[in-house]
Amino acid sequence: MVDFSIYSLPIEEQNAFKAILLVPIGALIVVILRTLVGIRTSGTFMPILIALAFIKTSLITGLFIFIFVVSAGLLIRSYLSHLNLLLVARISAVIIVVIGLMAAMSIVSQKLGFSQALTVTFFPMIILAWTIERMSILWEEDGPKEVLIQGAGSLFVAILAYLCMTNRVVEYLTFNFPELLFVNLAVILLLGQYTGYRLSELRRFQPLAETELDSVLRQQKSNHNTANDK
Repeated sequence: MVDFSIYSLPIEEQNAFKAILLVPIGALIVVILRTLVGIRTSGTFMPILIALAFIKTSLITGLFIFIFVVSAGLLIRSYLSHLNLLLVARISAVIIVVIGLMAAMSIVSQKLGFSQALTVTFFPMIILAWTIERMSILWEEDGPKEVLIQGAGSLFVAILAYLCMTNRVVEYLTFNFPELLFVNLAVILLLGQYTGYRLSELRRFQPLAETELDSVLRQQKSNHNTANDK
């Protein structure tokens, strides 16, 4: 009998699939937080990639590396904007800068004895470079406040995705029952049809709801007084 299970694969491929099968869980977290809660992130699925990097680096170390590299990259990107470079050349330059920052961080951490910072290489440099590029453009168009909102939102979603993806029960279920991917897909498709208000929008429309409620109460009171007069 032919065995088509993941357990029939070599150990290295099995370990790779353990990480790959966690990606849909992160995607579900992103869809829920963006569609139902309304959290704004820098990129749609960049938080998943950040969460995968956190799995390799540990959460605290990964947060420090991400914030340091992106902050330094934004400073250098602001200088590159004065050179009037084309988009491809600008992103390529940012990638080189990110690689330099990662190499410098690894060397300095090795000299200082901080072995955890050596895991900086697990961060996808292309994603970091593209994040820096997106945030710098956002800074120019919408200001630093929007950059902080989307940056904080991305990290918040990435942390929640990391916590879910590193849960032992989730790891066990996703690896041993890959057919649960279809359940995950069905939930995402259902959420994709949601067109109602997000939780973050309820506060914005709260004054309107209070005004409508006051008008309804006044109308009911007026109708009650009219009925009593009759």
